[in-house]
Amino acid sequence: MEYLPQFKLVIELFKNVIVFERDNKVVFAGDKIKKSFEDAGIHFAEFQEREYAEKSEEYQMKETLENARVSQLPRTFVSKKLGNVFLFFPVSHTNSDYIIFSVKDKVLQFSKIERELEARIKELECLYSISHTLESSKSLSEAIEKCTQHIKEGFQHPKHTKVVIEQDGNMFGDAHALKYKRYNELNVDIKLNKKKRGNIHVHLIKKVKFLEEEETLIREISGKIARAIENNEKKNALEEQQKILISKNETLVKLTEQLQQGSENFKTFFEAIADRIIVIDPDYNIIMSNKDEIGNSGKCYKKLFNADHKCPNCNAVATFGKGKNSMMEKSVDGKYFLMRSYPIFDKEGEVERVLEVCRDITLNKQLESQLIQSYKLASLGKLVAGVAHEINNPNTFILGNLKIIQEAFYDIFPILDHYFDGHRNEKIARLPYDLFKENISILIGDMIEGANRTKQIVLDLRNFARKDEEALSDVVDINHLIKNHLTFTQKHIKKQAQITFDLDPNVPEFNGSIQKLEQLLMNMIINASQAIENGVGLITIKTEYDQTSKEVVIKITDNGKGMDEKTKRNIFDPFFTTKRDKGGSGLGLSISYGIIKDHHGKIEVDSTLGLGTTFTIRIPVKLNDKK
Repeated sequence: MEYLPQFKLVIELFKNVIVFERDNKVVFAGDKIKKSFEDAGIHFAEFQEREYAEKSEEYQMKETLENARVSQLPRTFVSKKLGNVFLFFPVSHTNSDYIIFSVKDKVLQFSKIERELEARIKELECLYSISHTLESSKSLSEAIEKCTQHIKEGFQHPKHTKVVIEQDGNMFGDAHALKYKRYNELNVDIKLNKKKRGNIHVHLIKKVKFLEEEETLIREISGKIARAIENNEKKNALEEQQKILISKNETLVKLTEQLQQGSENFKTFFEAIADRIIVIDPDYNIIMSNKDEIGNSGKCYKKLFNADHKCPNCNAVATFGKGKNSMMEKSVDGKYFLMRSYPIFDKEGEVERVLEVCRDITLNKQLESQLIQSYKLASLGKLVAGVAHEINNPNTFILGNLKIIQEAFYDIFPILDHYFDGHRNEKIARLPYDLFKENISILIGDMIEGANRTKQIVLDLRNFARKDEEALSDVVDINHLIKNHLTFTQKHIKKQAQITFDLDPNVPEFNGSIQKLEQLLMNMIINASQAIENGVGLITIKTEYDQTSKEVVIKITDNGKGMDEKTKRNIFDPFFTTKRDKGGSGLGLSISYGIIKDHHGKIEVDSTLGLGTTFTIRIPVKLNDKK
């Protein structure tokens, strides 16, 4: 039978072993030794029970077996029949039941192998322990000190072994080793790059010899310590470099943090600017902006004004060309913008990029327009007060006299009829009497209507010019005023529009003039109804309270024809009207504007041609006003 080479020695041992149980019963017998017994005429089946003569070899064999069992010590047996020397020995010191029987030479051979294996294992354990210690210890000195003990444990006589390691002038190990008498010693240098860095000294204080393997072990340990010294020096060098790098890195981190903080501060400041700021290249591509909706790409005219082409009279063109700051105003879709351009130069002094600041000045324009409107109204107020007085007096005479003349003609027509019955060819004002009689009443009626219209215009002028004739002392509930004081107005406009209400019940009361506010709402509603041309339109009156600005907000919305920009700019001017042919005087919205100013409020208009108009009136509420 072929056996695996690595198990050949073990198999050989088993072939030469017999195991005896108590009562000398054979529980195992190797093939080789079993055959030797059988060849000598000894049979195991008889060995347990058969009684042998005292001087027989079998009897002596059984006696030696029992002696080994009782003493628990190995016993030698010389067999002439088998022609060999055998050993009986117990399996263990604590178990006397099982005795092993084998050829003495085989047992000694295996025993030697066992001792050698144990020695090699000790050497390997020593090398492993030293390697692990050198790698895992916190310091090299601590590791070398531990290595002296590992070396002692790796030798065959650790109790009689003294170890001293010298490394760069430092001594480790048995401090008093040199006081002992030395019977044998080993000295191996620790060299690094051919330079001596220390020494390993091992000596025995008992008369025994070193094994060759122990000398080899010390040389290998010397190499490991040399490599540990090298690694330690590299580690120290790396740690020193690391400290330098860490210090530089900390400085760099601080600078980076400062730079980042500065960048974040700049970004916060940059993004907090309400104006839209962009940086563009000569092709009008955006390089940087302060608004997310603009981003850092695309054409400036597309992102700023949603245009497909470069803006006419673009001030950035002048900045790129002349390298100077430029400023201009621009109007787009009813909004106004102030554009400023600043050059950014490269190293050669050429304009590389341009920074543009786009400010929405629409509100400023509106405020400017309102201020101009206020000045116009104030000036006109003084003018129309005198004009209204001068017109009213003669107009009163004319209107009174026209009524007398009208009554006189009613009385004189019978007399004239009688006279012209006999004088058919006579004329009045170069007109035949019948034609004169037919038209004179119409002419007088037209004059009376014109005088009345002049009277109404004068009344509107006086209302427009009147300032603070009433104190703003009424407690105004705007929702109540809208629902209960506009009955006449609703009846007046019902053919043009239907009114719906969206009134916030949380709108507070405030101090004002109920009469003036009623006139204001009437003017606004009538104006809205006149903007509706086809069919019955819709007018919505909405109220709400703006907690932030502490203002009562009134919105009047119609779905009429809307207004263009020119009309929106002039609607509050006195005598401006788009309904002159329908009898409009152009004073309704001007009077309304004055009433709102009397209440320290403001009015805004939002209108689109073909879609309708919304007037938003804002009246401030003082904190001490009654709610």
